[in-house]
Order: sequence, then structure tokens, then C-alpha cells
Amino acid sequence: MSESPGPHVLRTPVEYDTAVAEIDRLLDLDPAPFSAESDRLELLSVLVEDYEARHDPIDDSDLTPADLVQFMAEQRGMNRAELAEIMGGRSRLSDFMSGKRDLSKGQIQALRDKLGIPADLLL
Repeated sequence: MSESPGPHVLRTPVEYDTAVAEIDRLLDLDPAPFSAESDRLELLSVLVEDYEARHDPIDDSDLTPADLVQFMAEQRGMNRAELAEIMGGRSRLSDFMSGKRDLSKGQIQALRDKLGIPADLLL
């Protein structure tokens, strides 16, 4: 398993949108104070605020589900083999990442459950 890159300053619209989606997910969980989820929520909020202070409104029309999956997998320290397992194999992962194949309902559910990406962002 590859080592997680750890938190970092948000640099791209993809990273920003993914962080906002993760904040929404964590808010829905209503984490207990001082829990790991609460700490992650606070950190992501600081990173999003910093990004917004440095950028004008973001045009996310070019974002793809593959961009979101790649970013969230990187944030969780997942390697290609682990992501392929979620997607149902290396060829399915490759086809999805290259834009040759849309996600199936099962893949969307698996990505939502394993990576925390809201299903509506994967459609």
C-alpha cells in the first residue's frame, strides 16, 4: 500500500470541490467534538477557506467523476490496485479513468462507501 500524501494546501478546483464534498459528508455525520471526524472537518474547513481567499469563483464545469475519484483515492493513500478492487478490476478502472466507460450503479455505491464521494458527483 502506498503512503498517504497527508493534508496539503488545496491547489486545484478538483481538490477544492472534493474537499467541499467531504465537508458536506462529515457535517451529515455530526461528529463528536475532538473525534477524528471532527478534526478532519475542521482541517478541511480551514483549507477550503484558504483556497476561497486565494481564488475567484470556481468554474467546475470541466470536472469529471474520474478527477474526483483520483483525488479522493490519493487523499486516502490508496494505490491503483486498491482502487481497481473497488471498481471491479484493472480494465474497468482503466476504462473509467480514460473516459471510455461510465460508472455502474454498483461502482457508484462502492466509491461512495469506500471514498466518501457523494453519489451525485459521480453521475
